[in-house]
Amino acid sequence: MFHDGCLRELGYLRAEALQEMRDTAHTVTGWSCYYCDNVNLLLTEEEMYSLMETFKQCKIIPESCLVSDELLQYRHFVSKQQFDKDLSDEQEEEVLAQFASLDPEKKGHIEWSDFLYFESLAVLKKFRTENSLVRLLTAKERDKARSVFQGLVMDKDAMITRAECRQAQQSWFHKLKDPQSCNVRLMGFCSPMNCG
Repeated sequence: MFHDGCLRELGYLRAEALQEMRDTAHTVTGWSCYYCDNVNLLLTEEEMYSLMETFKQCKIIPESCLVSDELLQYRHFVSKQQFDKDLSDEQEEEVLAQFASLDPEKKGHIEWSDFLYFESLAVLKKFRTENSLVRLLTAKERDKARSVFQGLVMDKDAMITRAECRQAQQSWFHKLKDPQSCNVRLMGFCSPMNCG
């Protein structure tokens, strides 16, 4: 399912499919527009090149699945590269927990697209400020996102729980009356890997 604005821009939209797409957007399926959901498109060429070089140095083959040992090896490499030290036992456990959340069906591997998505989010968090990411949204989208998240019950520590995050995402998509926007990909920053 894609946004009609994205498909129109790409030249793929048939008029008879528009209402069906809008109806599907308000179901459990919701939006799944590759163009909008592709967080990798937010990376600069340099950031993407650096990320791909790191994958290459770790012998991670693009478009292939990763097993937990490969993810651990990759994270050890990144830790040595960034902090000049190995991961602690606690950090290794966190990596394995991340792997498990990326492999909910317990297949024993994670898909390349999920891995790349998560690593792209990590790059964005490292090199971009929240304000610079928020500026990628239109004023209308910022207002909608603000109203969605302000409606949530915050914990004492002002963290949004996974359940609240899912609730916000559902609310966000139900409030989208004009599916012309391509900036919903930023809601990916509130995934189970990123929320409390």
